[in-house]
Amino acid sequence: MNDVQRVTASLIRAWQEGVRQPLDGLHLDNEGQTYEVQQRVAEAMGWFTDAPARAWKLGGAPGGLISAAGVPASDIKPSGWQLPTDYCHGVGIEGELFVRLGRDLDEHTDLACAYAAIDAWMPGIELCDTRWIHGEQANPLLRLADRQLNCALIVGAAQPMVPSPDWAHQRVELWVDEQPVFTGSNSHPFAEPLNSLPWLARHAAAQGNPLRAGDLIATGSWTGIFWAPFGARVEVRFAGFGAVMLLT
Repeated sequence: MNDVQRVTASLIRAWQEGVRQPLDGLHLDNEGQTYEVQQRVAEAMGWFTDAPARAWKLGGAPGGLISAAGVPASDIKPSGWQLPTDYCHGVGIEGELFVRLGRDLDEHTDLACAYAAIDAWMPGIELCDTRWIHGEQANPLLRLADRQLNCALIVGAAQPMVPSPDWAHQRVELWVDEQPVFTGSNSHPFAEPLNSLPWLARHAAAQGNPLRAGDLIATGSWTGIFWAPFGARVEVRFAGFGAVMLLT
């Protein structure tokens, strides 16, 4: 098997058997191979058999790899959702703002077009996990192949678009069992949470699945990743955008 086939087979085993897989000898050379793995794993798991991805995890940081992964409809959950037993190996929590598109976007999208397309904002939690043993040691391409560590998106109540949001003073708090574990302002890696949305519009179009009205997009973490214990009550609060909760 070649590198793409080996990584694909390992991830399929992890998803099907619910057992983390070793990283030994696994390697990818470029983003093209990585997105090929994503597609092959999705096909094997049947995530988008009935319809293409309508939800997206968007990530990355300035000067690094901007990344995306489609999220199956079955892994979109409402605020207050109770994490089932054996749903994941670890409970990685990222506090994010999600957006819902009110119109289609194509490869010519710029930041102004992205803002004009937003139908609603939602406070959100991205539930993260890794399908690798010692996944924290995996290189960025292997993490991206692993659905960019995505496990689910927990969606809070929709809010109308805020005119000229003051992102430099946007406050966010992450609480676990009524104790604050993160409090910050201006903590999005790009400062402007929609900064990568034009890139995603180009990427999705190139993948043959352009962004469409109704699509849900997780726009990147404001809290970093926090590994919460099982059996906890997790809440993310965004000033002006409301709160979202997950029971682990």
